[in-house]
Amino acid sequence: MRNILISFFILILSVVSGFAQKLNRKIIDTKTQKEILYGKCNIDGLKTGEFGDFFKMEYNNYITDSSTLAQLKPMMKKVRIHIVMGSWCGDSQQQVPRFIKLMDMLKYKTRKLDILCIDHFFKAENFEKGNMGIEKVPTFIIYRKNKEIGRIVETPTHSLEKDLLNILKKKERILIGTPSF
Repeated sequence: MRNILISFFILILSVVSGFAQKLNRKIIDTKTQKEILYGKCNIDGLKTGEFGDFFKMEYNNYITDSSTLAQLKPMMKKVRIHIVMGSWCGDSQQQVPRFIKLMDMLKYKTRKLDILCIDHFFKAENFEKGNMGIEKVPTFIIYRKNKEIGRIVETPTHSLEKDLLNILKKKERILIGTPSF
């Protein structure tokens, strides 16, 4: 019986460590031969490596619009956000840290953010470009009641706060940002 319990415990530890290893994974990008984030990430992962340098600078320098924040705050309940980004992408290096700062200012639980880092070919583990209609990065997908209500694609039209407010106010799905050609 003791051997069975030990075997079971070892199996559980290996499964848990396998999941932990997949978070904030780094690979060498085949296009640039540089290290990039790949797959599921969290805020801690975004603060490391070359992307971490961009993260700190953009996060610290971004000034949020307090009047828009005040309008947004009560609207953030029951909102889920999925971010698809490339740590190699200039727009992701600029907009993702700013978006995280916006979420922090709104007291949004950033651990609820789903962050997926893709490579130059728009691929990641268990993800391909067509899966979610991702054509440009970063793409911020906003959900309410498990239904997509809008996106901010690549760069905001006005500001991250104002574009997010416009999405949350609308009754129909809205796409904001750089149009696809």
